[in-house]
Amino acid sequence: MKISPKSNVDGIGCRRVASVKSGIGLPHSTTLPRGSSVPFRLYRVVEAAFSLIEIMVTIALLSFIILGLLAMFNQTQRAFRSSMTQVDVLEAGRAVTELVARDMEQVVPGHLGYFVTNGTLVVSTNFFAELSPNLTQPVLQGLPGTVGAGGAGTQQCRTNVFQDVFFLAKQNLDYIGIGYQVRPDSQNGIVGTLYRFSTNRTKGLAGLLSTEFRKASFINWAPNANTTPANMSRIADGVVHFRVVAYDTNGFPLDINTSYTNAMFRTNGYIETAGIGSGYAKMTNSVIAAPNAQLRDHYNYYFFSNAVPAYVELEVGFLEPHILDRMKGLNGNAAAQYQYLSNHVANVHLFRRRIPIRNVDFLAYQ
Repeated sequence: MKISPKSNVDGIGCRRVASVKSGIGLPHSTTLPRGSSVPFRLYRVVEAAFSLIEIMVTIALLSFIILGLLAMFNQTQRAFRSSMTQVDVLEAGRAVTELVARDMEQVVPGHLGYFVTNGTLVVSTNFFAELSPNLTQPVLQGLPGTVGAGGAGTQQCRTNVFQDVFFLAKQNLDYIGIGYQVRPDSQNGIVGTLYRFSTNRTKGLAGLLSTEFRKASFINWAPNANTTPANMSRIADGVVHFRVVAYDTNGFPLDINTSYTNAMFRTNGYIETAGIGSGYAKMTNSVIAAPNAQLRDHYNYYFFSNAVPAYVELEVGFLEPHILDRMKGLNGNAAAQYQYLSNHVANVHLFRRRIPIRNVDFLAYQ
């Protein structure tokens, strides 16, 4: 038989089929016997697949990896929110302490003496700081890692209190009365909003400024009656502690147990009055009182005549916003708020600053 060079029949009577693609039932080059034919449909060879156990193990490993990534993502988000909260609280705290420090640096002794109002002889006040009547139960927060006076199982506590602070400043011929007050969010509340009082009077009426502050600081808890007075400005929310400590010219804190300065209870002069309080009336330059026997290191300070503190140490405590929101959710339940705040001492940011009084009269300390 004559075979064409291009024929697909080999020398032994077999036909050579063209190569087929890999994965089809025939190899790349296959020789079929004479007379056989390639089927019309070529079926793929069934290759080995993953077993069910292998698939389940893979899914478990992928789930474990995804859970780890989610935990890391949540931790990153929590750290980011915490850092942003701390930044906000630090900025607010620094702004408030800077504002109060600028005001208190301008305290001046009024040298105003006594004045008569409604037939009563009243002494003008240059500076006073007294425990607020709106916080009836100071909050005690235990400090982790400390041991209290009761021994093991107890902690040293930090006390949160509110003080109403008022002082005189002077601009040209006018006297300016400036005051700070924390107004609780609710009656018997332990968290409040810091307000700033400011108004001015001429010298003849300057002695009434402290009285005006007292009137403005009164809170009427009747429904729909608690409105902000006209001379009060809102400063900051979430305040849990506001306190000042007065110091003398030597840097010692003024308290009821010291008598080394006549700015405590002594007077540098007397005035003679006619009519009301006739005779000699003692002008007390300073009075310090401990109104709460349970808070032996928290005093009320009152400075008159030419006496003002030489230094004032300011303490302001702010509560983190998310804790403040949860506290507001407990509004009306004072016991629950007290317990909740006591357990979150780490969420209270305390700012402290020593403020020098530039206009102190050293004659009051001789």
